[in-house]
Amino acid sequence: MIVRELEVLNELGFHSRVACRITRAAGEFQSSVHVKKNGQSFDLKNVTGVMMANAKHGDVVTVEIEGPDEEAAAVAMEKLFEEKFGER
Repeated sequence: MIVRELEVLNELGFHSRVACRITRAAGEFQSSVHVKKNGQSFDLKNVTGVMMANAKHGDVVTVEIEGPDEEAAAVAMEKLFEEKFGER
């Protein structure tokens, strides 16, 4: 399992457009991809899960990735967060 602490850098946090981008990116991998926030775990392959995480600008969330392609998935998630999910 790979665990990363990632900061939400975009202005609006996990809103619907971002949720779709996250879900699409996580869905490219066989590994499970979850985010933990406030003691709860949410599936990043599920748009509803991403929205329920309700991460805001500046929040630091824990991303847990486990599976056969976890290294590649971790790199993809880090890049997505660093690039502000394609937003400002």
